Amino acid sequence: MQFFKTVLSLVFIFSLLYSGERIAVATKVIGSVEFVRGKGFSKSLNKGHIVESGDLITTGKGGFVALLFIDDKSALKIKENTEVIISGNKKNRAIAKQIGLKGGTIRAQIGKQQNRDFDVQTAVSVASVKGTDFWLLSDPISGDEIIGLEGIVTLTNNETGQEVEVTEGNSGISNPDGTVGFFAP
Repeated sequence: MQFFKTVLSLVFIFSLLYSGERIAVATKVIGSVEFVRGKGFSKSLNKGHIVESGDLITTGKGGFVALLFIDDKSALKIKENTEVIISGNKKNRAIAKQIGLKGGTIRAQIGKQQNRDFDVQTAVSVASVKGTDFWLLSDPISGDEIIGLEGIVTLTNNETGQEVEVTEGNSGISNPDGTVGFFAP
C-alpha cells in the first residue's frame, strides 16, 4: 500500500512539473471541437476540459467552444471553422494571454487587464486589448476585421505597423497589403 502511495505521489509531481500552464477551462462545447497538446494527436475537446498554454483548438463545421480564463474570468468564444493556439504566462496570479488565430471567428470578452496583456495574433495583424468586448474575423487571404462591442482594441498591421483604434460600435480592418481602416456606423 505504501509503495502504491509513493508511486502515485511521484506520478502526480511529475505531471505537475512537465505539464503546461493551466490557463482556461472549456465551459461550453457544441459539435466538432478538437485539441492538440504539444506534439500529440488530435483529441475531442469536451466541456470541463482544462486548457494548457500551447494547446491548439480547432472547431469544425457547426462547432463552437467557450473558454473561461482562470485568473480573471475573461471569456473567449471560438466559432465554427476556426483554429487557434491558446498561450499564457502566469505571473503573480495573473495570466498574460496570447491567442494565435490561424483563421476563423472569435469573440473575446475581456475584463480589465491590470498589468496583464491580452493579444490576438493573426497572419495579418495583432489586436491588443485592455478590458473590452469584441469580435475578430480573420482570413489570411482577405485580412482581419474587428467589431468593437465595448472598450478599445488597438489593431496593428503586421506588414506596415499601421494602427487603428477600434471603439464601441465601430469596426476596423487590417489588410494583407498593409492598409488599415476604421468604419463608424
